[in-house]
Amino acid sequence: MKRTIKWQLLLSFVSLSFILVGTFSWITLNLMESHFEDYVRERQESELTAYQTELENFYQKTGTWADAPPTIQNIGRDALQKGIILKVYDHAGNQVWGPSPSEEEESKNRIQTHLLHMEQIMGDIESGYVQTIVPLGSETDPIGSLEVQSVGPFAYTEHDALFLADMRNNLIFVAIGSLIISLFFALLIARKLSSPIVRIQNFTTEIAKGHYSHLAIEETGIQEIDSLLDSVDELSGQLQRQQEIRNRLSSDIAHEIRTPLTTLKGNIEAMIDGVWEVSEERLYHCYEEVNRIARLIGQIDRINEIESHESQLQKSSFDLLELTQQVAGTFQALLIEKGIECAINGEAVLISADRDKIHQVVTNLLYNAIKFTPSGGHIDLQVSQISGAASFKITDTGQGIPPNEINQVFERFYMAEPSRNRKLGGQGIGLSIVKGIVNAHHGTISVESTYGKGTTFVVSLPLESHIKA
Repeated sequence: MKRTIKWQLLLSFVSLSFILVGTFSWITLNLMESHFEDYVRERQESELTAYQTELENFYQKTGTWADAPPTIQNIGRDALQKGIILKVYDHAGNQVWGPSPSEEEESKNRIQTHLLHMEQIMGDIESGYVQTIVPLGSETDPIGSLEVQSVGPFAYTEHDALFLADMRNNLIFVAIGSLIISLFFALLIARKLSSPIVRIQNFTTEIAKGHYSHLAIEETGIQEIDSLLDSVDELSGQLQRQQEIRNRLSSDIAHEIRTPLTTLKGNIEAMIDGVWEVSEERLYHCYEEVNRIARLIGQIDRINEIESHESQLQKSSFDLLELTQQVAGTFQALLIEKGIECAINGEAVLISADRDKIHQVVTNLLYNAIKFTPSGGHIDLQVSQISGAASFKITDTGQGIPPNEINQVFERFYMAEPSRNRKLGGQGIGLSIVKGIVNAHHGTISVESTYGKGTTFVVSLPLESHIKA
C-alpha cells in the first residue's frame, strides 16, 4: 500500500529515533553496569585485603595466634555483619578462630535472604555463595591462612541494587521521553516538508486540467523546496503564456489562411460564373495566393524539422563577416526605400558551420530589424571573435520590445503587437527558426531591448561545430 510523504517521513524519523535512542540507552546501561560491577568487585577485594592486613599486623605484633584474642574476634564478627564469613588457620592448618555453627548458619541464611531480595530489585544477578583461601604472610615466611566465604562475584548491597534499579528506570523514562519528543518534532518536520509538496501536487493537478493561476508562495526556509515552488510557479506562468500564444495563433493562422483563401475563392467563383474572364494575370494572382499559403505551411514544417533535429547540418568553412556583408547587400533596395542606414563593422572570422542555415539566421534578424525600424533609423551589424567563439551582433533603433514580453520573443508564433505586426507581415516564427538553428550549432542567442528606443540581438557560435554533417 502506498504511503503519503508525510507518513513516510514520520515513520522513517520515528524508526531512526527509536533505533538511536534504544541503542544509546542499551550501551549506556551496559557500560554503567560494567563499571559498577568493577567498582563493587574492587570494593569487595579491598575489604578482604583490609582483613588480611589486620590479621597479619596482629600476628607481627604478638608473634602467636594463641587463644584467639578479642582482636581477631572483632575482625571476624565485623565481617559477619557484612555477609562475609572468616575462618583463621595457623601455619599447621589448625583453626585459630571461626564463627560458631549458629553464627555461621545465621550468616548464611542472612546472605541467602539478601540474594533473594537483590533478585527482586534487580532481577537475575550473577552472584552466589563462594569460598576462597587467602594465604597469610609471605611465601618465605607463611604464618597461616584465611578462609573467606562470601557472595561473589558481585556483592551488591541494598543501596547498590536500588541505585542500579533507579538508573535503569531513569534510562527507560529518558528513552520514552526522547521518543515522544522525537515523535513531536517528526510531526512538525513531516508537516513542514509535506505541506508545500501537497500544495504543489494540487497546483500541478489544476495545471493538468488547464487551470493556470499564480501559486501563492510561502517561504519554507528549505532551499530545494523553495526553488521547486518558484519553478512550478514559473512553469504555470509559462504555460499560461503558451496558452495565450496558442489562442492567438489560432486567430492569426486563421487570418493568414482566410485572406488568401477568400481571394482565391472570389477570383475562381468570378471566373466560373463568367464575371471575370480567365486570364494569365488573374491565374497568376491565384497562384501567388496559393504560394502564400504554401510558404506559411513550409515555415511551420521547417521549424518543426529544426526543433526535432531531423535537419542535418552541412558544414563548411566560411567567413562570417563576408556572409553578413552579402546578406546586407540583398536588402539594399529595402533599406534605401525605408531610408534606413546600415553599417557593418568587425573582423574576418572563419567558422565551420552550415552556411545556408547561418545565412538564414542573419537574414531573419536583419529583416526583423528593418521591419521594426522606422524611416531615418539606423542598424549596426558587428562581427567579432570573443573567447574562442564567433559573435554576430545586430542593433537597431526600432520600436523595441516591451519588458514583460522580451522573454517570449523566441517562442513559436509569438508576435509583439500582433495588429501592427500583421500589417508589417509575418507569422511570428522567424525568431523561433533562428533559435533552433543556433541551438543546433551549440551556440547561444540573447536579446536586450529598451522599449521605444531599440533592440540588440547577439548570436554566439563556436568556431568548430560539434554536430556531425
